[in-house]
Amino acid sequence: MDRDLLISGMERIGAPHGDAEIGSLSTFIEEILLFNPVLKLVGDKDPDEIIIRHVLDCAAAYPVFAGETKASDTIADLGSGAGLPGVVLAVLFPDRHFVLVERMQRRSQFLKGVLLRTGLRNAEVDQSDLRAERRRFDAVTCRAFHPVFSIAEDAIRILSDDAPLILYKGQRGNALSELDVLEGGGYSFGSRIEDLRVPYLDEQRTAVVIRGLRKE
Repeated sequence: MDRDLLISGMERIGAPHGDAEIGSLSTFIEEILLFNPVLKLVGDKDPDEIIIRHVLDCAAAYPVFAGETKASDTIADLGSGAGLPGVVLAVLFPDRHFVLVERMQRRSQFLKGVLLRTGLRNAEVDQSDLRAERRRFDAVTCRAFHPVFSIAEDAIRILSDDAPLILYKGQRGNALSELDVLEGGGYSFGSRIEDLRVPYLDEQRTAVVIRGLRKE
């Protein structure tokens, strides 16, 4: 694994990249590489591609989370899968608590192993389906999960008052289309779309921030 690639990418994002952060992220990447052939955690097999397309991709939203959340917040990562973005964010924000919501048992077990190997104490794994989740959170995020209009009802149930829903998305046009469908489904909300710059990746990435989501 190319630690220099990881370090330089984190530097370009402006995210923490000290020995503790790089050490934890390196261990995380090693765990993905070890278990990916069996669990199919990510589509990429090359270590550099995993660094760029997954770890740096998740870290690119660091400024968004820094502005939209605060110390002591509890943040849910829906459909956490390989721990993307939840594990990456837990490394970068040690003063927030992250709940990795994953319904598949084998992936939940993988995530528990990652937390043990990395020593992350500000994250936990919740093996459950989103529809069964009853806790309320100070923020909710997801990446490569369902379109926002298909999870809106559940998101309203688990979001604290005026808590942000922060969605990792690709092209801005696709993100706008999802928001149009959400509004057309009778939901009201405030939103903005932030362009994300993922180092070494020449593809458009965005973060959608939704607040005040409710059904009319």
